[in-house]
Amino acid sequence: MNTLLISISIILLLSLGWIICHHLKYGDDLAELEKEVGHIFGSNINIESKNVEKNNSYHLGIIGLFLICVSVSLYLVIGSYQHLDSAKVDYNIDYLLVAEINKGQKLAEENPGDPLVLLGLAQSYIDGGMYKDALGTLEQLLTIDSENAQALGLKATSMYYRDERVITMDTSLVIARALTLHHEELNTRLLIANDAYLKGNYQKAIDNWNIVLTNKVQSFNRDAINFAIDKSKKKLIPS
Repeated sequence: MNTLLISISIILLLSLGWIICHHLKYGDDLAELEKEVGHIFGSNINIESKNVEKNNSYHLGIIGLFLICVSVSLYLVIGSYQHLDSAKVDYNIDYLLVAEINKGQKLAEENPGDPLVLLGLAQSYIDGGMYKDALGTLEQLLTIDSENAQALGLKATSMYYRDERVITMDTSLVIARALTLHHEELNTRLLIANDAYLKGNYQKAIDNWNIVLTNKVQSFNRDAINFAIDKSKKKLIPS
């Protein structure tokens, strides 16, 4: 089940439960008040049940309908289950990423020849789905250091997503060049493995992820790679 749907459902049920409890408590309080009034002023003074209903400010039907409408509207605005799980690229950049990009641009202006600064800016562009900007930054870096395997890996990745997850001939040439310089280059191997997985070539994906695990130069999440390998191995087993 979708986490958003479950969360909204739980909040809705808790809110309705809270309102019902207050509704019942309100009626009980008025009943107690009726007894006290009758005790103090005489039994001829009585609070009719219809007056209780009239004065009860918790109109369950209206409040319940209001909560349901708000919940449904929130769900539709944020996104339904099938839309949240459709794995589509989101080109909206949050403010933290915008701040990171702005910081990287400023550093690049102050240090135009620093490969690490340019790599960081290119990665920020990629994270934000700004692949053309990433390619421009990487071309600037490769002009300074043409044998930077990591920059070539990021370039291949940017070209792949710019072309809507297609490895073109130009991208293949960049991949080959990156792997010639560094056989275990992280971004390049991840690109090949992910593309193979999406195409159902699970053995090729496993082979490339295993090569990633031999990379002693670049840092990455080994648990995530091992999880991907295990998941692919399960898909290789005939059902």
